[in-house]
Amino acid sequence: MVIVQNYNRNEKKNMFLLDGLLFCYECKHKIGVRGKKNGNYYMVCNNYRRNSKLKLCTSHGFSYSNLEDTIIDYIKNFFKKIDSEKIELEVKKGMTKYDYGKVLQKLENEIKLINNNIDQMYVDKLNNKISEEMYERLLKKFRSEIKQKEKEYMEIKQQKEEAKQDDTEKIKSIVQDFLSLNKPTSEIMKVIINRIEIHQDKNVDLYFNFKQLNNLKEKI
Repeated sequence: MVIVQNYNRNEKKNMFLLDGLLFCYECKHKIGVRGKKNGNYYMVCNNYRRNSKLKLCTSHGFSYSNLEDTIIDYIKNFFKKIDSEKIELEVKKGMTKYDYGKVLQKLENEIKLINNNIDQMYVDKLNNKISEEMYERLLKKFRSEIKQKEKEYMEIKQQKEEAKQDDTEKIKSIVQDFLSLNKPTSEIMKVIINRIEIHQDKNVDLYFNFKQLNNLKEKI
């Protein structure tokens, strides 16, 4: 949670980097940037603006200029603290939630079960419970199933490694791109940020588009 302090600075005209990303924490409606006051643009909850007499929400009216500076500084400091190893670890955790491991374990168990069936079938043949012909036919069938499941296992394992590499590189690239800019653009802010929720008491909740960054995020 970011706490926004009160101070003023002159706003560059029409440079609202957070436009479309601001939401009211209390009523969940969008927050818009409105006219200047004391040289600064101010925010207001759209629900309050349209229904002020009904008192459905409060204005949430404080400096947009200050919020933008605070968010940029927070992201910059946060990105400087995280490294490739931390990003890769969070990507790996996210993949576990996606159940790559569960799918692979399931295939391992199925292959083991088929092999157990083959062993039991061999015992049955020795005990004359099944004929040689049936044994050979079933053996061929089971071996074909094992081959197919082993192929599927290797494909999913490869997908897991590729997904891990892709997500890690994508996040690292975004972090590097942001840190390389003297002033971020509205485009890169929308790539990074999912939404920003403004509290009535001027606290701010920031949500990234990447769950790995949300997991790494520190509260300051």
